[in-house]
Amino acid sequence: MPRVPSMKFKSEMLQAYFVCGTQDIGDRDLPAILNEAIAAGITAFQYRDKGESKLNDEQRYQLGVILRDICNNAQISFIVDDDVDLANKLNADGVHVGQKDERITKVVRDANPDMMIGLSCQTIEQTEIANEIDRVDYIGAGPIFSTNSKPDAVAPMGLELMEDMVNISDVPIVAIGGIDNTNLQSLKNNGAVGAAFITLVTQTDDINRSVKNVLDVFK
Repeated sequence: MPRVPSMKFKSEMLQAYFVCGTQDIGDRDLPAILNEAIAAGITAFQYRDKGESKLNDEQRYQLGVILRDICNNAQISFIVDDDVDLANKLNADGVHVGQKDERITKVVRDANPDMMIGLSCQTIEQTEIANEIDRVDYIGAGPIFSTNSKPDAVAPMGLELMEDMVNISDVPIVAIGGIDNTNLQSLKNNGAVGAAFITLVTQTDDINRSVKNVLDVFK
């Protein structure tokens, strides 16, 4: 039986995929940063509040409501990382899960039926397993390059392995990890449909230019 993607999922949403939480921005205002990133042209936003976040569960939910409404008003996909219960509570467009996060089988079972699902993969074996899970809409491959934005990140996988994963994957692959203006084209050349990024927005003086550079490559 052919794979049936979520009605909400379109591969174009992966082109310029902004990932962020309070741990990434110090004392700055996340809704303001998201608004600026949306104005610059991001195609999706992942709410990833974990690690060194200082928010409790209720604060994380309340901020999520604000971020979801910003995305909804801008018609940008709003995705929650690693918390299917929070994703359901926020009526998110999607949920993303990593290999070390909630088991993908639990996410598939518990996620709202119309929710799109993303899965992080770092190996051929993980990609082959993802091919067997009908509700996985896309794969996040990475970290492709060395990154300091995720303390729990595994070793960089590199472009060659990403390309091998692209060649066997039944779903689109978005690249993440250590992405900057110097390596965007290499990601596309090796089969990624887009770039997912944190510091490209959170550590720049020109969000508009940074996002435009991504769109220039992938649109």
